[in-house]
Amino acid sequence: MNKYLIYISVALNGILLMILFGIIPFLLYLSVLANLGFLWYLSVLLRKHSELEDDVVGIVEKIESFSDHLEETHALEMYYGDENLQNLISHSRGLINEFIDFQAAYFDVVIEEEETNEKEN
Repeated sequence: MNKYLIYISVALNGILLMILFGIIPFLLYLSVLANLGFLWYLSVLLRKHSELEDDVVGIVEKIESFSDHLEETHALEMYYGDENLQNLISHSRGLINEFIDFQAAYFDVVIEEEETNEKEN
């Protein structure tokens, strides 16, 4: 109900401005309203962008945790040298690299490269 009253008030104030002062103040009034609308829309877009970036960072952290868990499992004596686990580790590293590339392309992040002493097969 309050929204409708505000919209009616804005419209009536615009009409009153045009009647009392002419078209130029009315156009200025419309410009101010449009700029306020654009600022509100910009704040909504920035908030959504920030939430999306946080979600992508969370996904990358979960995949890195999964990759670390796979490497720990592969290091166990009973699974050491298993080709399936090695393929899963390689696949999870590839996914992490793809997500990092996605972050670098679409978000303002700094990519830190880790040095590994492991030999790649």
